Amino acid sequence: MQEVFSKLINIGLTPNSFYVLYCIHNNIIPDKSVNTSLEVSRLLSGNYLTESLELSGNSLKFIEEIDGFFKKSKKKTSKNLMGDDFLDNIKLYNELFPKGKLPSGVPARVNVKGLENAFRWFFENFSYSWETVLQATEKYVDEYSMNRYNYMRNSQYFVRKQNTDKTWDSTLATYCDMIEADDYEEPNYFKEHIV
Repeated sequence: MQEVFSKLINIGLTPNSFYVLYCIHNNIIPDKSVNTSLEVSRLLSGNYLTESLELSGNSLKFIEEIDGFFKKSKKKTSKNLMGDDFLDNIKLYNELFPKGKLPSGVPARVNVKGLENAFRWFFENFSYSWETVLQATEKYVDEYSMNRYNYMRNSQYFVRKQNTDKTWDSTLATYCDMIEADDYEEPNYFKEHIV
């Protein structure tokens, strides 16, 4: 609540002025205990109302901002972000990667709990379906299988990897873009060998 009053003070509005602004916005008749004419003149002088007593662009933005303080934010659970069957999809995703270790010495598959956190980040930042995610992963693993998985990322780093500048990178998102844009070029499995 303190933040709301601080905002009002910073822009030079009284609580009564904001109340009148809110009433105009919602087509409500203000209570008689508020001196409406005084508050309207304050709002006009502060450019919160136009001459025709309509809300200005600034006042609309301010009302939205104040409304934001009172809306309860919905907690983003894993089910909300990734769907009801997210654990099954994560297991399917993980099983697309080869068993054992990659040539770099790290395991190709990461535990499901670690993947859940990575996928929470992924689905907060990107809006791909699980079908697209699984197709993109198949393409990625298939592509690297030709080179015996050299330089391939493990199942967690494929979803997200932190760069040296503390930003996050997602190779999975790049492959999903290629799948959705139908821009994926099949690798050439056969090489010409001239003798």
